[in-house]
Amino acid sequence: MFSNPFSPIFGGKPGVFFGREKVLSLFEHAMIDVGSDNRAIFITGTRGSGKTALLEQLSIRATAQKRKAIDLGPENTISQLIYALTGYDEVTETVNPQANVSILGIGGGIGIGSVSKQKHIGKENLQSLLLEECLKNKKKLLVTIDEIQKVPIEDVSSICNAFQMASRKGCDIMLAVAGLPYAYSTIIKHEGCTYLRRATHEELGLFTWEETIASFNSIFSGIKGLSVNSGIVEKLNRACYGHPYIMQLLGYHLILHINDHITGKKHSVTDDEADTAIKNAIFAYEQRALRPLLDELPNSERSYLVKMSECLDSDRLADTSDIARRLGIAQNKLSRPRAYLIDHGIIASPEHGKVMFCIPYLADFVKKDEYISDAITIARQRRV
Repeated sequence: MFSNPFSPIFGGKPGVFFGREKVLSLFEHAMIDVGSDNRAIFITGTRGSGKTALLEQLSIRATAQKRKAIDLGPENTISQLIYALTGYDEVTETVNPQANVSILGIGGGIGIGSVSKQKHIGKENLQSLLLEECLKNKKKLLVTIDEIQKVPIEDVSSICNAFQMASRKGCDIMLAVAGLPYAYSTIIKHEGCTYLRRATHEELGLFTWEETIASFNSIFSGIKGLSVNSGIVEKLNRACYGHPYIMQLLGYHLILHINDHITGKKHSVTDDEADTAIKNAIFAYEQRALRPLLDELPNSERSYLVKMSECLDSDRLADTSDIARRLGIAQNKLSRPRAYLIDHGIIASPEHGKVMFCIPYLADFVKKDEYISDAITIARQRRV
C-alpha cells in the first residue's frame, strides 16, 4: 500500500498543509519583531478555504519558537482563555469576619473561625489576568480563535480590550482569529473592537494554477513508489479549481482508489484512475460541503442562486437584472439576498450589475434535486 498523506477532514487538522506562504512569512517575522503590524491577524474565507488548518500552522510555528500557544473555539471562549492562562476559572478566598454581638447591653467582639468562599472569575477580570500572565516571567503568548463569527460580540470586545492593554504595557503577545467573510465587517465596526480593526486582514481565496501544481508535486513526490506525471497533476488542478479542501479530497481518493486495486510497491497513476478519483472526490465534496451550505441558506437566497446559475454567460458572470426577471421580482427587492450571499463569500460582484459564484461546483449543484435531504425525498415519494 502507498502512504496517503491527504486527509480531507472538514474543520480539522490535515495530514499535509500546503500554500499560504505569504501569511506564514508575515507571521514568522512578526514573532521576532515586537513592533510589527502583523501581531494581530484576522483570517477570513469560505468553508473549506483552510482557515482552521492555517490557524493550526500558526500555533505549531509559535510553539516551535518557545511561544505559549492557546487555541480556542467559539464556545465559552473567554472561560477557555482564562482557564488556559491560570489553570482555573474560580479562586478560593479566605475571609476572617468579626462577629459583633451585644451581651446584656454591653458591646463586645467575638472572633469566629475563618471562612472560605469561591469567587468566579468573569470576563471583567480578563484584562488584569492577561496582563499578569504576560508580565510574569516575561511569557511570550499566541492566542488563536476559530469561528470568531460565533463568539458574542461583547466577548470579542473584552478580548480586544485585554490585548490592547497588554500591548500597551509592552507584552510579547499575538492574536490570530479566523471566521467567515461577513465576520470581519461585523467585528471591526464594533466600537470595542479597535484592536482587531487594526489587525492584518488575510482573505483566503483559491490557489493559483502555479500554487496548486507546486503543492500537488511536492506531496506526490513524498509518496514512496508512486509516480504521478504532469498530465495527471494538470487534470487534478483543473478539477480542484485551486480549492484547498477539494485538493485534499482529490489526493485522498486517488491514493485510496489505487490502494484498493494495486498491490505492487511501485505504480504510475493512469488517466482512468485520476478520472475515478475526481468523480469520487466531487461527489464527496457535494455531500460534505455543498449540501450543508445550501441547507443552511434561507429560501430566498437559495432561489437567488438557482436563478443566478441559469443566467451565467460564457465568462461565468450573471446579470442581476436577468436574475430578477427570472424570479419575477423587481431588482431592488433582491438587494437583501444578494448582500447576504456576498457577505458570506458565496458570490461576488466583480463589476457593476454582475455577480459570480465564488465556490467551485455550486453553480451546477444548485440546479440538482440531490441537495434536498434524503428524508425529504423519501417523504415526497411516499406522499405523506
